[in-house]
Amino acid sequence: MQLNALCNPPAFSRRVLTKTLRIMKLTAILLFAASMLASAKGSSQITLSETNTPLQKVFKKIQQQSGYDFLFSYELLQQAGKVSVKVNNVTLQQAVEECLKGKGLTYEIVEKTVVIKKETVQLFINVDAPPKTIKGKVTDADGKVLPGATVTIIAKNKIEGFTNIAVKTDEFGDFAITVPSGNYTISISYVGYKLIEKEITVREKNLNEKFVMANEYSQIQSVEVKVNTGYQQISNERVTGAFDNIKKEQIQKPAVGIAERLIGTTAGLEVKIDVNGLPNIRLRGQTTLNANNVSGVTGDNNPLVVVDGFPIQSLINNPYGGINPNDIETITVLKDAAAASIWGARSSNGVIVITTKKANKNTPLKVEFSAFTRFSPKADVRYLTGQSTAAEAIDYVKMAYKKWGGYVNPGTLSNKFRQSEAYVALSENNLGFLTTDQMNARLTQLSGLDNTRQIADFLLENPRSTQYNLSLSGGGERMTNFLTMMAEQTQSHFKESKNQRYVLGYRTNANLFPWLDFDLSGNFQYQKNVENGIGAVDIQNLSPYEMLKNPDGTLTDIHQYYQPILDRLVPLSKFPYSFRYNPIEEIANRDRTTKTYNTRVSAGLTFKLLKGLTFNSRVQYENIGINIKYIENDQTFAVRNQINSTSTWNQTLAGTVTRNLPLGSRINSLQRSGTDAFIFRNIVNFSRTFGSKHDIDFVAGSDVSKTTSQRIDNPPTYGYNDNTLAVGIFPNGATGTTGWEGFNNNFSYTNSFGYSTQRFFSMFANAAYTYLDKYTLSASYRTDASNLIARAPKYRYSPFYSMGVGYAISKEGFMQNISWINRLNLRATYGRTGNVDRSTSPYTLLNLRASPDPYTQDYIATISNPGNPTLTWEKTKTINIGIDYSLFRNKLFGKVDVYNKQGIDLLASISIPSVNGTSTAFFNNAGLQNRGIEVTLGTSLPSKSANIGWNGSLNFSYNRSKITELFKTPASYSGLIFGGSNAYREGYHPATAWAFEYAGVGTDGRPKVYGPDKTLLNLTDNKSGDIRSYVQNAGTFSPPYLFGMTNSFKVYDFNLSFIITAKFGAVFRRELLPYISSTSSSFIGSRLGEVLNADPSKIVPLPSNPNDFTYNSYFQSQYLTYNFVSADLARLQELNLSYNVPRRVLSKLNIRNAQLILQGNNLYTWLANDAKEDPEYLKRSIRPRALYTFGVKIEL
Repeated sequence: MQLNALCNPPAFSRRVLTKTLRIMKLTAILLFAASMLASAKGSSQITLSETNTPLQKVFKKIQQQSGYDFLFSYELLQQAGKVSVKVNNVTLQQAVEECLKGKGLTYEIVEKTVVIKKETVQLFINVDAPPKTIKGKVTDADGKVLPGATVTIIAKNKIEGFTNIAVKTDEFGDFAITVPSGNYTISISYVGYKLIEKEITVREKNLNEKFVMANEYSQIQSVEVKVNTGYQQISNERVTGAFDNIKKEQIQKPAVGIAERLIGTTAGLEVKIDVNGLPNIRLRGQTTLNANNVSGVTGDNNPLVVVDGFPIQSLINNPYGGINPNDIETITVLKDAAAASIWGARSSNGVIVITTKKANKNTPLKVEFSAFTRFSPKADVRYLTGQSTAAEAIDYVKMAYKKWGGYVNPGTLSNKFRQSEAYVALSENNLGFLTTDQMNARLTQLSGLDNTRQIADFLLENPRSTQYNLSLSGGGERMTNFLTMMAEQTQSHFKESKNQRYVLGYRTNANLFPWLDFDLSGNFQYQKNVENGIGAVDIQNLSPYEMLKNPDGTLTDIHQYYQPILDRLVPLSKFPYSFRYNPIEEIANRDRTTKTYNTRVSAGLTFKLLKGLTFNSRVQYENIGINIKYIENDQTFAVRNQINSTSTWNQTLAGTVTRNLPLGSRINSLQRSGTDAFIFRNIVNFSRTFGSKHDIDFVAGSDVSKTTSQRIDNPPTYGYNDNTLAVGIFPNGATGTTGWEGFNNNFSYTNSFGYSTQRFFSMFANAAYTYLDKYTLSASYRTDASNLIARAPKYRYSPFYSMGVGYAISKEGFMQNISWINRLNLRATYGRTGNVDRSTSPYTLLNLRASPDPYTQDYIATISNPGNPTLTWEKTKTINIGIDYSLFRNKLFGKVDVYNKQGIDLLASISIPSVNGTSTAFFNNAGLQNRGIEVTLGTSLPSKSANIGWNGSLNFSYNRSKITELFKTPASYSGLIFGGSNAYREGYHPATAWAFEYAGVGTDGRPKVYGPDKTLLNLTDNKSGDIRSYVQNAGTFSPPYLFGMTNSFKVYDFNLSFIITAKFGAVFRRELLPYISSTSSSFIGSRLGEVLNADPSKIVPLPSNPNDFTYNSYFQSQYLTYNFVSADLARLQELNLSYNVPRRVLSKLNIRNAQLILQGNNLYTWLANDAKEDPEYLKRSIRPRALYTFGVKIEL
């Protein structure tokens, strides 16, 4: 018996609110029109006129008209013979029934597939017995599980209340169906395998069986996995490029954002998520030299994100922020030129293609609900502050006081600035205001304090989030609808810093006519961020003994000035406000909110012109509105100190104080910004098989897009009353006022405006031809133009192209006797992709001040960019050779890819003659090479039991990056050592860490470094000239080796999976040793012990001469080679345990499926460095701790 499948190719404020309402109205009108058309035509779509024609050909014509796939046994159709049928504008069901009359066949529609089967005789009985469960595992002859197989249970007798049931097997090939007692036929179908039909009787016991399906690859037309490029879907077997599909079970796991689901899943894809949840993603190394951070993966190195065929705008520096993570159906990562080149000037960094869920035709209403709650312990305060203990800090300050050029306060008004309380005690004793006993008592008191607990209790919070999701879907014969809603509340690491997010999505597809389909998609998101909390820097500025509350529970006053000087010399009571400060009080008196609105609407028409030929016209509009409003009342130190410091005083105790700013609250930031993006696209798509030898996939089209961004920034407003909305009178005069400290205070009173527009025009084509299902050729071409590029056509229009070949070796005749090779495909591609940089321009850019000079009344402008008249696209040439394999009866499978990416015409800061008015400028004159290998290995071992299963995969990648072309003048000391783009050097990795080699302490008692030819140089001296001859390459900040492992186990109704990731080969720079620039510093680092006990030959020690003033320059010690250590790490990234509630329980509650979920993230981290500092979350930052998720999913 042969099973055949006939399948189609898958085809700011009021202003923002007004736009949204217009869009909603338009959506409603379009939906109504589509519904009426679909309803009017719902009963007339199939027309046939066939005489003595094989059923297979008739089904093919029905498939082309209806869009429904057919699944059948070739033997059954042969036995049924030919058919003559003539129908006009009838429904799908009527057409199929007419074809099957008198043939002994029947049919069933499962989702969007018509299953043809033998006709069975049904008897009428009524069985009154408790329901039983039929369980089973479906595998092939080699034991490989078959997920997605269709299992149909048909009652041989009429059973009251029972209708035939069809389900799909899960990822382990398992299924479970609860039925009443009786006689049944179980039918199992899977494209590429023989149909199974078996008679079963259900009586007193549950059934558990294993079903083995026969595989006939040489005779079967199979439905193949599709690769989604964003423009088209191509069969996996006919793709020559490098890509990865993220597994569906990984996509379905609970996550706050999409990036979390990508971690560890794809070879060559590095994902890092910061403590604010913002993702940084890099694919196959760094592709541009104009990124924001040389040691990270930010800026223009992020892949392009495409959702349902359209690139989307970044939402607050997060390209995934506007997507509901629970609304995703598939994720495809396009890696090389053949896979991604169709995206042209935006694809050098790779492309992440996302498709969202849609409803199926002829399916009843399906309701899905899920709820998740996530929480994590509070941040590690010691790691966040990076401070020593109070006792250690005070001992150090006592030892260092008056030594090494340390600052000594003379007690004058000009020296009133904040200093540590320990230093104040020493200084007051030195000035004679404290006796030695009083000083010692004060220092002893401070050394016994520890604010760690109070920081955790009053400033930090347990990060947590709660998320609710609801989706409703269903469809008739001509129209489908899918509605999804998400509500999420998130609490950050800091108290009173949280956000709310609401997402509403709707998608519909309608078959208006047999030759015309209409689709409409809408997505709206509202997000409110509240940022009233204290930040990490505020906490780090606290000395370890500065408490937040007194023993009696009252708030302490954490002095922001040298308080004894103020008490002696300043008439504090005459000032408008107190000078007290406490971060708890700051939190309680802030109202900082950011509101974001994101609306995205797309619509399209698909015309079915000829067999396999369609024309698609689509449009997408996206609007992002961001309103920022930061209000601080006059109980905050920020407002009180601003009003106090701008008050005029003659600096005598008897003098009067004149206030210059109005009393009351301050609107510190008021900003409105908006982005409007419009894309119009037309595509011709042709996909067809000619005979049994030739397969052609072709797509061609054009894009026109425009993105406009606007911003308005209002100046700070003083004397604001949030109840009456009144404000105070602003100080007169443009030149500011003189404050009590004697400094002039300038107040910004002008608005600032920003405007930008980006326009793109693109034409593209992609074609793939396959012969005998074995030999594949592919090619693509695209040209882009933009207002961001020079006017000259030779620079503005740049061709991006690719070509590739594929060879399915395992389908050759000489391979059929090699039983241990089941699949072996070779791929080779070459192409050129591009990247667009938005930070520069072909024209000279001026930075014009928003207001005139207060003295000359002239507007002042500066040149922010001298302009590049030859500005063109950055380009990347890529060669990729890959092999896909499946071995040992599909027990082992995977792929290997080797690539060489050569970036040319890259923008970089290069040296130019200073006669141009500047010594550096951005030009397309740099080159960057990335070479690497990616290996993926998967396994699925069979189990004799239907209740046990295991799947696993490993991925490994190596990338070597090197700057191949860059003209730079001799490297300066600061430019090379301090990093950034100034540290780029030809022949080296763009993220190279440069350092000096420590040479110990010289005979003069000063620390040395090795200079040219091992000569000794003083550490603290400024190194002039070209230092490249003796500076050391300490390694790279970017890990060349990436590793990911996933495993999934099933034991009855329990599923357990985990993800482990690792990164090797990079270095990071540890925190600075505490060589404080003066003993007045409030920060004494936790590495104090290393300094006090330093071996002078290995670590820079404290100076032996107490009069050595160079100690103030010891900060340069962080750029010594010994301070760069291994960044190797491995993480237990995720551990997920789920429980599928048995169907016998759910059937009593009228629930289809229910799943309970427990998940842990960041459960364990192994670090190679002895200090146990996390290279990705450096000391004095928030290091993520274990995150726990509890959730439930229910399907009705």
